[in-house]
Amino acid sequence: MYVFLLVALATECLAALIETTTLASYENWFTAGEMFAWITANRFETNDIADYCLRYIWPYWAICSLIFIGIGVLVWWLAAIKNTHAARYAAIGIITVLAVPFVLPDVTNSMIHEIVCVVRQVQNIEKHQNDNETFRYNAIQQEPVSGEEIYVLSLGESVRYKNLSLNGTYNRETTPLLGKQTDLVLYSDYYANATLTQHALPMLLTDAQTDDFEKHFSRKTISAAFSEAGFKTALVSHRAQLMNNGYHDYLAKDFDTLIFVKHDSLIAREIANLAKKNEKLFAVTHYLGNHMFYTNRTEDCLVWRPDYNADPEVKSDSLFLNAYDNSLRYTDRLLNKEIETLRQMHKVAAWFFVSDHGEYISPKVSGHGHTYHPTKEEYHVPLMVLYSDEYKEAYPEKVANLIKHKDEPVCADHVFWSVLDMANIQIDSTLQQEGMSIFGDTLLPHRRTLLLPDGRSVLTLD
Repeated sequence: MYVFLLVALATECLAALIETTTLASYENWFTAGEMFAWITANRFETNDIADYCLRYIWPYWAICSLIFIGIGVLVWWLAAIKNTHAARYAAIGIITVLAVPFVLPDVTNSMIHEIVCVVRQVQNIEKHQNDNETFRYNAIQQEPVSGEEIYVLSLGESVRYKNLSLNGTYNRETTPLLGKQTDLVLYSDYYANATLTQHALPMLLTDAQTDDFEKHFSRKTISAAFSEAGFKTALVSHRAQLMNNGYHDYLAKDFDTLIFVKHDSLIAREIANLAKKNEKLFAVTHYLGNHMFYTNRTEDCLVWRPDYNADPEVKSDSLFLNAYDNSLRYTDRLLNKEIETLRQMHKVAAWFFVSDHGEYISPKVSGHGHTYHPTKEEYHVPLMVLYSDEYKEAYPEKVANLIKHKDEPVCADHVFWSVLDMANIQIDSTLQQEGMSIFGDTLLPHRRTLLLPDGRSVLTLD
């Protein structure tokens, strides 16, 4: 009896440690979104989480553990002195009381409920990985242009619109190279539709939206549409990113070529090599980018000091902002390198960049994705498009429309349709959604929403 009660107490201790971590980090009870993010995290992210916990969370763990050890010792002592009834009732009473906040914090957000949800999510991925094999977009490229073509959908990580000097309002020069690019169009009012990469990517690569998120399981990605239209397709991604993950590699299976690099700086080179081999190429590039803790940069990008990673002995929240902006300087360099690679090809080419989500800069285990009250910085992210002279000559109306819409409210729901239209690709009329392309003459009104961490709840942004 006492062994059973002590096991129950130990289980509650583990639950308490998990809930303490999420409450201290995210100011929110544990959710399925957090659990799924943890079990699908790559080694890079896991190391960062562990480093954060060792630095900031361990005092909470120590206090929690001491409390539960003390309770366990009390129950054992009462049993040892033969005070059987007192020991039994004390243990049952304590476990019952502690179960309320740590196992059932409320009816809809209990840990048990969230565990069931994440198990279902894993089962959905496993079930649908091969279920969409017969799906087709019936895509065609209308009036193909003469000459070689290359289109790139570039996916950033944790890039905040607010911190780009390219927007003309930020007082730090975080994007000096992109700021010098001609024919680069930055959209001022673009919102992501999720703050977790695991939710954002499926909706960027398919026509699924926040209110029908699970539709992406039955769809092939946008690369399949390009393949049907006669393009060779490739994914070039940092090896620590989502599509090189066992739970999400179904997002990568539609590409003809998969290349996972060990560093973001190698991505542009791989695009150049692919372009030499293929006359009609569609590529998705996926950067590690500005992921917490903003370590993705070189020493010469240490412009603002102190930096969280370079000056850890200094204790200030400003270290995180400095570290983030330093990492943006490096992102500026890498994106500029990808753009210059496309320019040098002298092809009909267009480059379409969006960030999967933004970032709330704070000394937290993650600056995005785990709160039900996201800040604007977590979803107001950049959408940038650059086109070659050859593209402008081939599609002058598309370029004019692109520029015309640059200050209109758009969101991640527009990306799938815009990238297809960028290459003048049309899909089956039964699947088509009108008024969703920024290259089209008219943008129809569209409600912007955000999928919350549980993967089910939706927040209206407008």
